[in-house]
Amino acid sequence: MGDMVVWKLLIADDEPKIRRGLKKVLPWEELNIQVVGEAEDGRQALDLINHLKPDILFVDINMPFFNGLDLLEKMKQALERCVVIVITGHDEFAYAQQALKLKVFDYILKPVVRNKLESVVARAIETLENTRQYEEHHKWVDYQLKSNSILIRDKFLVKWIDHLMGEDEVRKNLDFFGLQLGPTLGIVLLKVMSHLDTGATHRAWDRELLEFAARNVTEDVVRSESAVVLNDAKGQIIVLVTITEVMDWPALGDKIQQRLETILEKVVLLDQSAVDDGIAGVPAAYRRLGDELTTKGSLSPVVVLAKRFIDRNYHQPELSLSEVADGVQVSPAYLSKQLKRELGLSFIDYLTKVRIEKAIQLMNDPAAKVYEIAEMVGYSSQHYFSNTFKRITGTAPLIYRKGQR
Repeated sequence: MGDMVVWKLLIADDEPKIRRGLKKVLPWEELNIQVVGEAEDGRQALDLINHLKPDILFVDINMPFFNGLDLLEKMKQALERCVVIVITGHDEFAYAQQALKLKVFDYILKPVVRNKLESVVARAIETLENTRQYEEHHKWVDYQLKSNSILIRDKFLVKWIDHLMGEDEVRKNLDFFGLQLGPTLGIVLLKVMSHLDTGATHRAWDRELLEFAARNVTEDVVRSESAVVLNDAKGQIIVLVTITEVMDWPALGDKIQQRLETILEKVVLLDQSAVDDGIAGVPAAYRRLGDELTTKGSLSPVVVLAKRFIDRNYHQPELSLSEVADGVQVSPAYLSKQLKRELGLSFIDYLTKVRIEKAIQLMNDPAAKVYEIAEMVGYSSQHYFSNTFKRITGTAPLIYRKGQR
């Protein structure tokens, strides 16, 4: 037997003398039973049952406002696990039969004989204990299945993204694990940089704990979407998500990144992309994002932080090299040199690249006007935006858009 449970007893009888007697007849506390309430008629009994959810119910069959049997009929739902003991002045076979149909545990004739009641109560407690142990065992089995099935599920997912599984087998497994992924898929890949802090303080994390925390936070952010989150073998976190009309797919990565960086106080490298070719295209998209993250991860801390600063603030028209240098606490000349050396781009080239990439994402929304997109990515003049867009992509925004349609 586990920890001691106090069982709740409710007494429903319209005679005060009987109720008093039942309360006194046995040393309830010693039996780990607490008398939680008394009812003098059917209505009151039903209220108390719904409210107190007793484990044991003593009920008289003859009470005002629907008799005991009507009461039992009405409280079937509330009494999933309650042991009902009928106390009655009637020794009538018909009553007894009906009571049995209503899952009555036993019935006792008035006047109540103490040792008869004692043996019925002892059996009732044994039944309650067994039910509780059975339920706890079931909960435990359920929990084991759930926690282990996550491990088995992740093994399958890792095999899938590593391209070690045919498409049919992938579909079978997705069904088996109840993973609903729609036809249009997106993938987000991220890595927490344990050595790069977002704030002034340095928090030392155990690697496994950091990965575990990162996964939990990520799962929390995407809970409302139909998404699957897992860890790969390289300490990265993968989010597979169904892209829907209503979902703000371009902003999802930022949302995850910001939440992670706020909670974990570490820099997060993150890339996302839509998957061409649905389920079959996931491994290739994962590899491509993995390469991009590896490249990002090999950059010096200063460049990682500068990129992060630009990726966050590209929409400000006035964003300048000196502001970014200030943000990452180095001199503008040093930052300029590092960007050129590691990215092969000047500050303004990198900023332009980020702005135009974001603009291309925003063009997927047919409702957004070109001048609105220009403003959203940090250009105060549509004319300047169009020229820059054309210089980078080779086509003007309006023509690019028509081609997309």
